[in-house]
Amino acid sequence: MFDLTPEEQAETPAKPLTPKQQAARLKAKKRNVVAVIICGVLCVVLGVVAAVLPSEVATPWMFASYAAGYVGVLWGLAALWAHCMGPNSAK
Repeated sequence: MFDLTPEEQAETPAKPLTPKQQAARLKAKKRNVVAVIICGVLCVVLGVVAAVLPSEVATPWMFASYAAGYVGVLWGLAALWAHCMGPNSAK
């Protein structure tokens, strides 16, 4: 009823990356990792500072910590997409 053997497909091998493309991919990966780390650390630091500050002074710090966390999460998702599923991802 069901064909359990996968059909062999003729796959064309991917073209190898040029050294310039490899360098660009490595640079983007390093930049993304550093940016996510900076945003995450900023979020944690500002969150801790906001936790110990009085409530009347904490609002801008809380806003900044949530904004840094939001930017970090979105940047991390974009970097993950580019690394795993983007047009220049390693297949």
